[in-house]
Amino acid sequence: MKTGPAAISVDEYKNAMRHVASAVALLTFRDQAGWAGLTTTAICSATTEPPTLVVCVRRDLPVASRLRAAGVFAVNFLTDAQADIARRFSTSSQIECNPFDTGDWSEGATGAPVLAGAVSSFECRIERAFEHGSHDLLLGLVQDLKMAPGENLLYRDGFFRRLLTE
Repeated sequence: MKTGPAAISVDEYKNAMRHVASAVALLTFRDQAGWAGLTTTAICSATTEPPTLVVCVRRDLPVASRLRAAGVFAVNFLTDAQADIARRFSTSSQIECNPFDTGDWSEGATGAPVLAGAVSSFECRIERAFEHGSHDLLLGLVQDLKMAPGENLLYRDGFFRRLLTE
């Protein structure tokens, strides 16, 4: 049996994480250049008191430094009917189109773009930011939120998935 972080390869880690179903969200923000965002699954609740999310963003993405400088962001958790919007916010798709052309977007209380019909949207102010390995970890203090009915869009093993009701 392998032990220690040096014994685990990046490929092994990625493969193991692909087996974990994760909620799909759009991380969006506004800066001097306008609205921007990306599709992500690296988001979770950090604390309830105060309400805080943890967001992880690859530091080598062009939007990473812009996001930190913006100081605020929105996390829009998608419904299973919004997979097309998730695809448009993937890094490669944004070169070909404006991802905000799809969906019903409005400016939230913080100025960040909020998607109507998302299961939950959380607008956050960046409370703290950390660098760890290849990513920025942002603690977002929740400033406002919205909820809508719908089933979460999930991502597992390279595919978007839906929940089955028993």
